[in-house]
Amino acid sequence: MIGQTLSHYKILSKLGEGGMGAVYLSEDARLGRNVALKVLSDEWASDPEHLRRFEREAKAIAAIAHPTIVTIFSVERADDVHFFTMGLVEGKTLDELIPPGGFGLEGMLDIAVPLTDALSAAHCRGITHRDLKPTNIMVTEDKRVKILDFGLAKLLEPGGGGAANDEAVTEAAITRAGVVLGTVPYMSPEQVQGINVDHRSDIFSAGVILFEMLSGQRPFQGNTSAALISAIMRDSPPDVSSLKPTLPHRLSGILARCFEKDPSQRFQ
Repeated sequence: MIGQTLSHYKILSKLGEGGMGAVYLSEDARLGRNVALKVLSDEWASDPEHLRRFEREAKAIAAIAHPTIVTIFSVERADDVHFFTMGLVEGKTLDELIPPGGFGLEGMLDIAVPLTDALSAAHCRGITHRDLKPTNIMVTEDKRVKILDFGLAKLLEPGGGGAANDEAVTEAAITRAGVVLGTVPYMSPEQVQGINVDHRSDIFSAGVILFEMLSGQRPFQGNTSAALISAIMRDSPPDVSSLKPTLPHRLSGILARCFEKDPSQRFQ
């Protein structure tokens, strides 16, 4: 699509690709600015119910207006192509920034505080991200943190809740109906089992990210998807302060609460 024009957006280059579709650097000819433009995959765009759900959730995310959550500008259609535009975030993803032994306490807090504050804002709006991971967290050159890709976000239905009946697990983030949504190493126990999830699943995933930021390694290990899923469902991670004795012991207690297998035992 590079070089083509959708509506008044000229596609300049490809930035990345995920389960929902490809993201392009694009020039908004009307406003004279660059934006990130995400073209929805045929799988999303060809299913009317899926598309309606996406549009509803995109509007909900756009209403959050939080400085740490990427801004959605519009949901559009041109030449039978469904796409949405969002703010262009330039910088490095968190997975590129975590050093081998993890951040020091101050470096971790510089990212963790805005990250958890943004999650709180989303959860207060009834929105669960469902795919939190370091590659979906960007840190800009001026040290601002941005959560990207709410593509798997779930809007809590009034009077109900829960994702679709998910059955299978893969390593990649995927969005088809009938499969688990998310990325395995950062999933909660309920997510890897394909049962209903709510905002407390994000809290588990955030704990995984915080642990990795502090130690440079993931709390749950496995050589195969099956072994990793088993670890997530059954194992207790090591005490992070035992890996880094300089860390406050209370921090280990906070992470342990995030890692509770039963969502009702996590921070609510």
